[in-house]
Amino acid sequence: MTGYNRDVRKFVSPEFITGIGARKFAGRYSSNFNLKKVLLVTDSCVRRCRWISPITDSLCDNGIDYEVFSSITENPSVDEVMDGSRAFRDSGCEGIVAVGGGSVLDCAKGIGIIAENSGHISEYIGIDMIRNPMPPLICIPSTAGSSADVSQYAVISDREQRTKNLIISKSLVPDLSLIDPEPLSTLPGDIARSSAMDALIHAMEGYCSNGSSPVTDMFAMNSIEMIAENIAPDYWNDPDRRFKIMIASLYAGLCFSNAGLGLVHSMAHALGGWTGMNHGLASFIVLRDVIQYNMEAAPGRYRKIAGFIGTDTEKLPDDSSVPDIIGDGMMEMFGYDERPPLSGLGVLREDIPELVQRTMNDPCIATNPRLPRKNDVEELYLNLL
Repeated sequence: MTGYNRDVRKFVSPEFITGIGARKFAGRYSSNFNLKKVLLVTDSCVRRCRWISPITDSLCDNGIDYEVFSSITENPSVDEVMDGSRAFRDSGCEGIVAVGGGSVLDCAKGIGIIAENSGHISEYIGIDMIRNPMPPLICIPSTAGSSADVSQYAVISDREQRTKNLIISKSLVPDLSLIDPEPLSTLPGDIARSSAMDALIHAMEGYCSNGSSPVTDMFAMNSIEMIAENIAPDYWNDPDRRFKIMIASLYAGLCFSNAGLGLVHSMAHALGGWTGMNHGLASFIVLRDVIQYNMEAAPGRYRKIAGFIGTDTEKLPDDSSVPDIIGDGMMEMFGYDERPPLSGLGVLREDIPELVQRTMNDPCIATNPRLPRKNDVEELYLNLL
């Protein structure tokens, strides 16, 4: 992780439009894609927001018919994807406009997979399992954190198996992302904070990934700096701050979608599937210990992150305090008084072997800066109980 990385890298990105009112381009671009009818994928909360009206108005103004699918919950399930794919097929849709947070956007990607590939969504879990391209997909994020609107990732839950399953494919990169800060103004405070924390962790893991490059480093550093400078207890009520957090989330997505993530996300996926806990919370809980574990593989990078989040690291005698500087800085930034133990969130000691196995099988672990062994991961979970 030293020197300037000159390895060959390939990058993927959707077309994107940023700024106040960007969401109003949904109809124009649907028309540009020669669509006559789209599936408007959203959730019940977003559907009640006033700011969604300009989106549907733009569809109507451009002669685009639409069918609404809003039966989506946090951590979208395989059943919700399959229900949405039937709605797409039965209503004669030709494209998808997805409006919402990461759960909605991931579900929309799953619907798109089935629309053009048939079968069951579980058949596409893994890396590059999608044969046929999806129908045109326009994403309008209502949170700043998941970056699903620009990434080649989707996370779909199987509640019977208690798993969160990762699908990674260039086919999942949306055709267009309309990044408008206005939807953030109606976010509940807890979701706004956890989403911004998710964006920050995306940027951190992408920056320290073994798949990083000068291009992804640029996005990561800008994202971390913008979040550190603009996060506030009610940032979503400040038009300037919320736009900058949206842009920081965009940068984080362009980083991790191309560089990969790491052990934080592998553990968070395992915990989220097993317990149903919020993804941002799961990532926060494991972050400090994972940084401690990874320090020997990327000390300079974590030290640089600590400089943005906590203190002037040039004055530190060594790197031993860096994990705590980052962890304590995150707690202060996002208003956490403590880091809850996993035992208080439904994790039992006898669950750990299953969580370890799921973590080891998660694709994100491949780009962790240090290659974990099973006993390493087991020790991390035991320390977090």
